[in-house]
Amino acid sequence: MKIEKARAEDAEWIDEKIRIEFPYTEFTPKKIAERMNDPKYLVLVSHQNNILTGFAELEFFLDKKEARLNAIYVNDAWRGQKIATKIVKRILEECSKIELDRLFLLVRTSNNGAKELYEKNGFIYEKIHDKKIGGEKIEVWSQKIAPQTTHIRRYAS
Repeated sequence: MKIEKARAEDAEWIDEKIRIEFPYTEFTPKKIAERMNDPKYLVLVSHQNNILTGFAELEFFLDKKEARLNAIYVNDAWRGQKIATKIVKRILEECSKIELDRLFLLVRTSNNGAKELYEKNGFIYEKIHDKKIGGEKIEVWSQKIAPQTTHIRRYAS
C-alpha cells in the first residue's frame, strides 16, 4: 500500500467519497483539484495496486504553527487493514517536517470508530466545539507534534 500526494485525476473519486461521507460540505472535483495545488493544503491518497483505498485532507495554519485534519476516509472494502492508521502516521510525519506544534481535528460525538482511531494514535479530547456538523455536536481532538530529529552518529577519534 502506498500513501502519496493526490493527483488531479484523483479529484473525482475523492469528490464522490466526500459526497457520501461528508454530505454537509460543498465540494466539487474542481475545488478539490484547486486544493491539491494550494500549499495551504495537503491532500493524500492511499492506494493498493492502483486502486484508491482512502484519502485525507490536511489544512495548514502556519502562522499558528498548527494544522487541522479536515477529512480522513477509507473505503469500506479496505477497512480493518490499518490504512487509516498509516494515513495518520504519514500526516504526523508531514507536520513534523514543517515544524508544526499541533495537529487538531473535529469529529462528531457519535463517531466512535474515528475517536478510537485518534486515541490510539496519540490524540486527546479537548472539548466540545461551539459549532455543530449536520445538527450534531462535534468534539475537538488534538496532538502535539514531536519535532523531527536528525540522528548524528558520533565516532571516537
